[in-house]
Amino acid sequence: MKSHSFRLSGVSLAALTLSAVAPTHAWAQYVLPEVEVIAEPPADPNQITIDLNDPTIPPAVDAGELLRSVPGISAGRMGGHGVDPVIRGQKSNQLNIINDGAFTFGGCPNRMDPPTSTIAPETMDRVTVIKGYQSVTNGPGATGGTIRFDRDPPKVTADKPYAVKAGGGYDSNGATRDGWLQATGGTEAGYVRGGGNWKSGENYKDGNDQKVRAAFSQFGGGLEAGWTPRDTLLSLGYQYNKAEDVLFAGASMDAPLDETDTIRLKFETRRLATGALDTVRFNAYASLLDHVMDNYSLRVPASAATRRNVVDADSDTYGGQFAADWLVGDTKLTTGMDVQVNNRDARRYSRVGSAVDLESDAYLESVTWPDVTIGQYGLFGEGTIPFQSARRLKLGARYDHVAVDYGAADQTTSQNTGTYNTANDLYSAYYGKRAGDQTENNLGGLIRFEQDVGGTTLFAGLSRAVRTADATERGIAHKPLGTNKAWVGNPNIDPEAHHQLDLGATTKAQDWSLNGSVYYDRVQDFILRDSARGQSGILKSDNATIYRNVAAHMAGLDIGGQYRVATNWTIATDIAYTYAKNLDDDSAIAQIPPLSGSLSVAYAPEGWSLGSRMRWAATQTRVDNDVTTGSGQDTGETSGYAVFDLYGSYAVTEGFVLDAGITNLLDHTYAEHLNRSSSFDNAVTQVNEAGRSFYLRTRVAF
Repeated sequence: MKSHSFRLSGVSLAALTLSAVAPTHAWAQYVLPEVEVIAEPPADPNQITIDLNDPTIPPAVDAGELLRSVPGISAGRMGGHGVDPVIRGQKSNQLNIINDGAFTFGGCPNRMDPPTSTIAPETMDRVTVIKGYQSVTNGPGATGGTIRFDRDPPKVTADKPYAVKAGGGYDSNGATRDGWLQATGGTEAGYVRGGGNWKSGENYKDGNDQKVRAAFSQFGGGLEAGWTPRDTLLSLGYQYNKAEDVLFAGASMDAPLDETDTIRLKFETRRLATGALDTVRFNAYASLLDHVMDNYSLRVPASAATRRNVVDADSDTYGGQFAADWLVGDTKLTTGMDVQVNNRDARRYSRVGSAVDLESDAYLESVTWPDVTIGQYGLFGEGTIPFQSARRLKLGARYDHVAVDYGAADQTTSQNTGTYNTANDLYSAYYGKRAGDQTENNLGGLIRFEQDVGGTTLFAGLSRAVRTADATERGIAHKPLGTNKAWVGNPNIDPEAHHQLDLGATTKAQDWSLNGSVYYDRVQDFILRDSARGQSGILKSDNATIYRNVAAHMAGLDIGGQYRVATNWTIATDIAYTYAKNLDDDSAIAQIPPLSGSLSVAYAPEGWSLGSRMRWAATQTRVDNDVTTGSGQDTGETSGYAVFDLYGSYAVTEGFVLDAGITNLLDHTYAEHLNRSSSFDNAVTQVNEAGRSFYLRTRVAF
């Protein structure tokens, strides 16, 4: 279809800090901080900022693996690349991933390339994790949370008209190596910023010394120009990302190509002398992604008679936001509108014995995404009202109009020439409905109260968030030749509405801190990925993968704390748990992480640090692993584990830091509970994590 090229991967350094998240636009020059592993507790335990210079978190292949280091975030692994984050048991399009103002949606229906796989977090200024629905300003949906990757305009002066930061590293298990560079030059009136990055890895070995298909190559870069007169920003930027030859142990296909082009336009002006109006912001973006996956170019087919299959997919997203901040007395009010339009189009081709001229209409097996366009057009308002000095009330409301169309639901295939010759044939066979233009009008909002009591902040919040079904849930149309089961979206699916209660607190004393939250989420019309067994609304009973609405509830907790036991010595711990139930069927919901957490001890005098960490998870016994009674998306119960890491850091000079460590010190064999069922076949595979690995990283700024 189309082609692109460039990549910011290599999360050679990434780390968690418990410092408070202040929504700021401090257009400050990058300065490398001192080595520090002791952090302030978050003002809100549901909102965490990742300090990208913190040495305590091990290397990560991509942004998804970086996020797994945050307490309360799990991730599903299908290979070495494309780690997919999960917050409070919610995943995929239940989370909003915002890359410097832009949304990107992957080209693989089974998420070989989640949005986090296209981001190079080490080049960002700020990574913010928001658990649950805490703001109406982050776009449509976001029922499980929002993850923001943001860049600030650099501040260059006549005294220092440039800024450079760079880094790189090596991880022994899988021979993963990476490097990145970002440079800025300009004056107080404007700047130019550019950079590039690359990362490459081989197959790694698990604790049993067994190779895991995980190799990949990724590179990218970008260029941005900005005009920054007093209190104003106008910038235009281009970013390119390319991943090649990505192998997946948990799939029947690999990805020879995944390529993204992103263009951004931003404008912001502050301190307007127009009464209550203080700030106006505008951003627009286009994100164009091309994804190719097949079962023959990067692996050896079982025999000459094995079908060669390839999927060529595009996922193009266009959007933007206009917002204004108003100051009315002590109240700050934000109002605005946003647009997000995503088009997904995919074709699967199949041929016995040869891949020659495979991508030809003569071998078209399915119109996998039949040119599905989902447009979401939102209006929102949100404000925080202070009461005295110790109480705050936050109110927010959001309206989204959704418009959906299917441009190729009646396109015929050349391979499936019988009953299932079009996408609409499949929809009719499984749901008794055909695709057509659809609209939704979704309402959401929140109310949150905060109370300060001494060094403690208490909060309680209620919210309603509504998520429309994505192109896969409402429109995938795949009926393979042979014995593999079908995978069919539901064009009649209803949007998913979450009604959530949040309670929590954070407290801090001189030598210790503690924070935590508990939540309950009642879900109306939860969109369940299920197996066709003749349920209500499902016309067939052949174990095909289908989607339907059910009532559900989810509940859980996140708790974290730290204690300074002596000068330069700190102990920190965290724990997270999620419970999820399908109320209609009185059964567990698949792919919910078990009780998990970490415990660390660190020694950090000025200029260097040493530490150790235990990462653990309990056995997950609440599973849905039988297609005759449920979805079969879990492989089964997953054993608990405890894995130990060592890490250290040394500031050679003010701007030059070395990090080193050992992950999985005892070479333990283990797997996370989360997996993804193999694309387009019947397999569900759990991929083991890497065994012992030694790593070295460096970063420099001047």
